[in-house]
Order: sequence, then structure tokens, then C-alpha cells
Amino acid sequence: MRLFTRLLWISTFLLATYSWMVAFEHGFAWNGFRDGFKTEWRNVSALIMAQPQSVPAPQAPANL
Repeated sequence: MRLFTRLLWISTFLLATYSWMVAFEHGFAWNGFRDGFKTEWRNVSALIMAQPQSVPAPQAPANL
């Protein structure tokens, strides 16, 4: 039960920190906060779920 409580506190802390950062970056007005929250959440999701991009192999220059 202590593990569940600890996870709950950590997730609450992370959500509060994220919300404060969004509020300071996008403004405290509801519309700015809502749109900023969605935008930043997409950015975080893309960062976490992003597949590593493969670098194409360099091609040898063609002599003309």
C-alpha cells in the first residue's frame, strides 16, 4: 500500500510541475493554458515514443 501511495504522490508532483511549466510558458489564461497543455503533451509524447531515425548510408560521388 505504501508503494501505491508513493507512486500517487510522485505522479501528482510530476503533473503539478508540468502544469506550472505550461502555465508560465503559455500564459495563465485558460485558453492559452489549454492549448499549451495539448501542444506540450504532444511534444512530450513524440519525444518518448519517437523511433530512432536511421541515418542513410553515404553514397559514393559519381565521377562524370
